[in-house]
Amino acid sequence: MVILFIMSKIEGRRKMKLLIKIIGILTITGCFMMIYADGSLGQSGANFLQINATPRGAALGGGLTSLANGAEALYWNPAGAAEVERADIYVSHTNWFVDTRLTFGGAVMKIGNNSAIGISTTVFSMEDQEITTVYDPDGTGDFFSSGDLSVGLTYARKMTDRFSFGITGKYIQESIYNENASQIALDVGSVYKTGFHNLRIGMAVRNFSGNMKFSGDNIDDRLDEEKSRNEEDNPRLERLAPDFRLPQVFQMGIAMDIMDSEVNKVTLILDVDVPSDNKERLIIGSEYCFRQLAWLRASYQMNYDTAGLNLGVGIIVSGVRLDYSFSNHKIFDSIHRFGLGYEF
Repeated sequence: MVILFIMSKIEGRRKMKLLIKIIGILTITGCFMMIYADGSLGQSGANFLQINATPRGAALGGGLTSLANGAEALYWNPAGAAEVERADIYVSHTNWFVDTRLTFGGAVMKIGNNSAIGISTTVFSMEDQEITTVYDPDGTGDFFSSGDLSVGLTYARKMTDRFSFGITGKYIQESIYNENASQIALDVGSVYKTGFHNLRIGMAVRNFSGNMKFSGDNIDDRLDEEKSRNEEDNPRLERLAPDFRLPQVFQMGIAMDIMDSEVNKVTLILDVDVPSDNKERLIIGSEYCFRQLAWLRASYQMNYDTAGLNLGVGIIVSGVRLDYSFSNHKIFDSIHRFGLGYEF
């Protein structure tokens, strides 16, 4: 809203220069935030936010920072939403490890000549689990539910014919049994088109926020029990409800068309992924397009714990985009994703 207010007050070239400075400051801040983050390996929560949510993005190893467009961009880089012609919707489903599921849905609509707004949701879910205790290790007959949710609102704008900017505000919640944790986070992204072989440079900072903490009846009861002990500097108080950070990510990528004709197009991508809770990682991939009707995709993720080779296909049938991807996770089961979209 602050950006929209500034835009309404400043015209022409001054508007563009001011917003580009704001974007630059945010992006540089994101770089330093990721590189010098005080988090440690694996010490973050809400890790469903790190799962590649769409088949196209997963087939390209998550390297959609400079290539995402339409409703799918709401997940990867909000700046890409500005590329929508009129309106676009996209839904996808991922069968994740140990019978868990990730579902993404997004819709984006063009407003005015150069702007777009969008709404998106990501849901991580599983079947209800039976409660076990020391005395009932095989189950008590009672069940508990758990799951995660992210809901985002996005504004994206083409600042020039080559430069786009986007920002997403989102509400994130994790819940298990009677406990839950929630937080507000921001995604900020930009895409620059150089004009050389359609070379695009994208940058995005995702999940920028404060810490989260679980609370609920069961935690409150245990805290009251520990406080009643009247122990000085009781370490169990902090362990029962510790703060944890979101998995903040800075990602930068380039995409270039090495072949571009009316029939065939081949795009190469290279992305650097810098998470706050892990080491830096590299993604290389390629996408082949035939007459804007069918796509073949492949990528390899370097320096990841289990991820590696990814493959995918896409096709348009009666105006509906259908996507599928396969991801090899070495010692774990392979992951399959399905998605469909429609542009109005």
